[in-house]
Amino acid sequence: MSIFVTGTGTDIGKTFFCSLVMAKYAEELGLKYLKPIQTGTDSDRVKIMNLTGLNESYFLKNYYTFELPASPHLASEMENTSVDTDELSRHLFSIKDAKILVEGAGGVYVPLNRYYFTVDLVEQAKIPLVLVASTELGTINHTLLSIEALRKREIKVLGVYFIGPENPLRSDNIRTIIEAAEIGLLGTFLLPERKLSRKEFLDKVVNEFDPDRILPDLLFP
Repeated sequence: MSIFVTGTGTDIGKTFFCSLVMAKYAEELGLKYLKPIQTGTDSDRVKIMNLTGLNESYFLKNYYTFELPASPHLASEMENTSVDTDELSRHLFSIKDAKILVEGAGGVYVPLNRYYFTVDLVEQAKIPLVLVASTELGTINHTLLSIEALRKREIKVLGVYFIGPENPLRSDNIRTIIEAAEIGLLGTFLLPERKLSRKEFLDKVVNEFDPDRILPDLLFP
């Protein structure tokens, strides 16, 4: 089945999470990556390709690409166009049984066009979802609100994956969210202080990411 990856906000770690999953399981599971809407010239698709070393056959082309690094509704308006949300939701629904990791733009309530949000797209596409959250201050509020919004739409949330640095709040943040929301913990990944090279990234993925195979068994049974 396909999996939709969203976050509790922008720059939370969705692309890094997708990099982890792709590096670890793309070849084994025949998994592909799709970023339906890319805003800004810093391509997430290219980031993952460079970080994982996977060739282009594992990456589907963006459905929409806009130059302005902003929410899709504004980025598209600046180019005098708009996202065809009906067409996009039909496309995602048509691939829901394929093994595709679909990365959304921003968080749950990012507008794709005026008054149509990411949560609307996922609800119509009927794709189960992974929520990526931070380990830092503020994550309890942001994560619980995101989970509540998704559950009100009866969207299947497979669990939460936490990405961020080690800090005094991390363990309690995670415990509070998991217990309060009664939701599955998919795992955590502690980010280092500096940017990882491809070799360092792949070494960490092999040694640290999902050693018990929780993710592939849950996401791609």
